[in-house]
Amino acid sequence: MGLLGGILSFAVSEGVISVNPARGIKRPADHRREVRLSVEQYRLLGQALAKAQARGENPGAILAIKLLALTGCRRGEIERLRWSELDLSGHCLRLANSKEGRSIRPLGQAAIELISDLPKQSEFVFPSCPSGGPFSGLPKAWRRIMEETQLADLTPHGLRHAYASVASDHGYAEPTIAALLGHTTRTMTGRYIHHLDAALIAAADTVSDHIAAALDGCRAVADVVQLRRPLNAA
Repeated sequence: MGLLGGILSFAVSEGVISVNPARGIKRPADHRREVRLSVEQYRLLGQALAKAQARGENPGAILAIKLLALTGCRRGEIERLRWSELDLSGHCLRLANSKEGRSIRPLGQAAIELISDLPKQSEFVFPSCPSGGPFSGLPKAWRRIMEETQLADLTPHGLRHAYASVASDHGYAEPTIAALLGHTTRTMTGRYIHHLDAALIAAADTVSDHIAAALDGCRAVADVVQLRRPLNAA
């Protein structure tokens, strides 16, 4: 219905029709599913990746999945990630062609450590052997890794939603979460679009460190519970 409304609006702008017949019609909810992963579920994902590595799964696919979890990036952004888009000293990715166009994403320390250990075999961080082009086998590898877990319904894009949920659970505001994910929204301040300040990098550190520890099964990690502040609190 959203697509149809857009087509009709375009038809009005092009002079094909004079009035949009869909204007004023209430659209039903999109039924978008919010994805949240508990510490235990992240631990299960970490165990599934470890088992896949032990049985000889493509190491690039395993590292790509970990990077998806630690950054909240889209699958295509990681599959096509180039070394030239990495700014490790600036703690960020400088994506040349994301869904939002050019996009800067803060990198947490856990993600930086993961990337720093990768060998440079191509212009792409995760090359497809032997062509050296961008990696394209992630969907099949994902299915192989996840089919025997309790997370069979989880998708790579679900890791992006889960990343946002972790950030929200840590108390970060919507503009900060939008900046972490590379969203361009009216509520996002200009400094988040062009400049990464220390607070935003610290937010990426907090979220990625929490997820990395959960994937590793560290007992020190616990789910973050937001407590309602008493009305009479100072």
